[in-house]
Parts: sequence; C-alpha cells; structure tokens
Amino acid sequence: ALINFTKKRTLFKNDVFSLDLGIGDNVRYNLEYYIDKGFYWSVGVQSRYNGFNTNINADLLLDQNERAETGLNKIDTKLSDFTSQFFVQTLFRNDLSLTLGAEYKHLSITSETLIDTTNSTEDKTVFEKDDFFAVFGKLTFDSYDNKYFPSNGLYLAGDFHWYFTASNKNSTISSFSIAKAKLGYAFKIGNKLAVNIGSEGGFKIGEDVNRSLNFALGGYGNNLINNFIPFYGYDFISLAGDGFVKGNIGLDYEFIKNHHFNIAANYANIENGLFDGVDWFTAPDYSGYALGYGLETLIGPIEAKYTYSPETHESTWFFNVGFWF
Repeated sequence: ALINFTKKRTLFKNDVFSLDLGIGDNVRYNLEYYIDKGFYWSVGVQSRYNGFNTNINADLLLDQNERAETGLNKIDTKLSDFTSQFFVQTLFRNDLSLTLGAEYKHLSITSETLIDTTNSTEDKTVFEKDDFFAVFGKLTFDSYDNKYFPSNGLYLAGDFHWYFTASNKNSTISSFSIAKAKLGYAFKIGNKLAVNIGSEGGFKIGEDVNRSLNFALGGYGNNLINNFIPFYGYDFISLAGDGFVKGNIGLDYEFIKNHHFNIAANYANIENGLFDGVDWFTAPDYSGYALGYGLETLIGPIEAKYTYSPETHESTWFFNVGFWF
C-alpha cells in the first residue's frame, strides 16, 4: 500500500503538510511541514523512516583487516534509518534555493551473517546503533522541465553535512563532514529526442570511524537515503568508499506523448582515500549500461530498466511504480 495525504493551509494560509506512507515487506514514511514565505526565509520540518533487508558491500561495514579475516564480499544486513530535520530556506530566484538546518539521525545496522563472539547473548552483530547530530547547508539550482524525464534545463546541487557528535556502542565521540555535489544538463535534439548529461562526486572529511555513512553506489532511484547513489549495472549498495566521482549520459526518446524509450551509460571511481592521490582522475574502474521504458501517469512514473555491467558480466532489472519518496 502506498498512501499520500497532503493538506494546504493546515495552520497558516501559506503552509503545506504532507505525509507519504509505504506499507509492505518494508515500511517507510516521509512527513513534511513547510511554511512558504517565498523570497523571505521559509521554515520547514521533515521526518522520515526507512527500513530494509539486503546484501550490501562489506566495505561499508568492515575495515580492510576485518574483511580479510572474514573473507566476505557481501553481508546480509538489516538497516533502519530514522532522520528528522529542521531547516530554513530562501529563494534567490525561482530556480535557486539555499537551505540551512539541523539534523538528528538514528541509524541501526545489524547482521546475522556474523555473530558477535564477545557477547554470548547476541545471535547477530551490531555494526551501528548510533545517534548522529548534524548541521547542514544545501544550495540547489533546478530549471529542469520534468523531474523524472527532463528534456531541457540545468540542475546543480551542493550539500555539506557536519556531524559534530555521535554516541555509539563504544561510547566514543567523533566529528566528521561529508560534502557532495551533483550537476545535470538536459537539452533536446529535434522534437522527441532529449540528451541528459550529468556528473557528481563526494568525499568525507575526518576520521573514518563511522563507515556506515560512506558513499555506496548501485541500484536505481530518484530519492535514495543517506549517501546511497544510483548506479546502473550494479545492485543497491554494491560499491562502497569514502569518496567517489561519477559521470553519466542518457538518451530519452518520447515516441508517443508520455511514453519514453531511453538508453543510458554511467561510469565511476569509488574507494577509500580516493582523493588522497590522483586515482579519481584516472579511467573509471566501474561502468554500467541501461535500456528502459517509462510511462508518465497520474500516480507518477512507471518504469522498467534492464541494466548490465561489463565488469561483473551480470545483468539486473529495476522496476518503479509511482512517485519516489
């Protein structure tokens, strides 16, 4: 079940309240309340929860020595993420916005693949069960004509999070920052063919104490949580590191109104300490290709994508029904 409730003028004449709820094998929700003051400082709050079970890259949870000792490439993991934000936002023009805010995050990551031998009462390993507090800033320029199938416009987004404290199972306090940026450009060739070009990257500043918030590439989506980045040709959370660069190019052919046939390719480098040298500027280590069909409907896009990676010689199908949240 996918449920949305939206109400304007809940408390004030210029506010919007919205609740998205997904109920199934994995439960999630996204709640937003926003007081819109246009070019003055607007105020908003957001709360979301995501939970799922999946196999993820061991690099996201284990250091190099631990991975060598266990011999694991992937770990069957249960992840739950509860995040709440308070923020203020202003518009410099209709397409450019600046957001400043504070964030609280509770992140839990456990696995029964490994057993915690130091605790005889546990039949699982707790990789993360921490409370994170952060301040953040975002700058976004968005002139895309369509969020899901853009044919014209420019998209530029920068995000900086400073996690100034975290309480964890070892009772240690750490401070680190995560910066990332994304650039996209879409233009038309003729009436039906659109070209989409994009690049993005990110890096971590500070000690690598909390690897669970590192970058992870794989899967397909428009609204993935934390620092999970979509990447054709690989399943979700297949590639991990504290720094990455990614480039992509795609062609979208709207052969009938609201019916889209598209092909795309993406390339990336990702690893720990990527920006310590010049590895980020070398030929990409990972690549993936996608062939898909999309339909615009009242409930959002309906999509099917076949993806393939020449490095793994494996293919993956991705399906989407409805708006992302």
